[in-house]
Amino acid sequence: MSTDIIKPRLVTEILIKIFKNLGIRDLLSVLLVNQEWCQVAIPIYWRAPFSYKKKRSILALKIYRLFLEQENNTNHSSQTTIQTLPTLYDYPFFLKELNFTNLLELDKDITNVDAILKMLTSREIRITTFIMDNTGTGNDNIYGLWTKSCYAPIFSSLVHVEIYPPFPKNRVIKALANNCSNLFHLDINLYDNCPSRVLELINDLNQLFSNRKRLLNIRLVFPKGPGKLLIKALQSRLECFKHIELAKWTFNDCDWKWLKKCQNLAEFAITNPQTQVFDVLGIESELYRLRISKNSKITTTHWHLDKDNKVDKISFESSFYFHPKKPPAEPYHDESLEEFLLHKL
Repeated sequence: MSTDIIKPRLVTEILIKIFKNLGIRDLLSVLLVNQEWCQVAIPIYWRAPFSYKKKRSILALKIYRLFLEQENNTNHSSQTTIQTLPTLYDYPFFLKELNFTNLLELDKDITNVDAILKMLTSREIRITTFIMDNTGTGNDNIYGLWTKSCYAPIFSSLVHVEIYPPFPKNRVIKALANNCSNLFHLDINLYDNCPSRVLELINDLNQLFSNRKRLLNIRLVFPKGPGKLLIKALQSRLECFKHIELAKWTFNDCDWKWLKKCQNLAEFAITNPQTQVFDVLGIESELYRLRISKNSKITTTHWHLDKDNKVDKISFESSFYFHPKKPPAEPYHDESLEEFLLHKL
């Protein structure tokens, strides 16, 4: 008597874990296997449509424009009609990572970018990762567009932020402080040469630190920034920091004994450390040289600490948190995506 052989089937949860570790080419191949795999892979591919190479990001922008056209038609229609999606999937719904610089580079018309942000707001999209690459521009009006209060809901769930363009960051820090209590990773260039704005910025940093609900990893770059004011802000919530890297600040005559009180600190890094930093953390440290351009680099001294704030020799074998060989997985982990897939598929 023949018996039916039931082929084992990968459950959705396992597929998610596998697909999240695939490269973009492999992920595209997965889309073509069958309907089940496609449904799992689509949200993963479309979570960061503007973080890919230019050709793929341009295609993503064209698809987003289809949704913009649909929204415009809906707003101008005087009749109540049942709206169908302009594509097979609701692609903007899956957005979790926004490379804002790439989006601006793809669409030079700022009104179009503004329209996309409005669409994301109306569709109640919540992103978890926000990136602005260094383009060398200082246009606060363009690169600070996303900080408008009307767009705050989009960024209320941010956990990972990287912002490098050299424009004043007052609006940025204020927006993060007011809206992003779950922030986990902040890597930002705080360039500014206006004393009043700098003071306001430090106050907003203080508020940002005070609103933390989880341990925070911060890398703050500020050429000739006021180190004493920053330390005062850091001291307001010593228990909330896990990784700290401070580059190019001016720390003349600062007291570093507060480092002993950072009970959760796992790594501390700084450019041009003063003697007292070595007295507090020890002489065993490592140098990391970050090449910014052909003729420019930042050298930071790093200490890896154990739970008792002592130098951990074993951890020197691991990579630096803000300069990993591969991007860290934790900040990009999206539990909401997994929950959605497990319940919908």
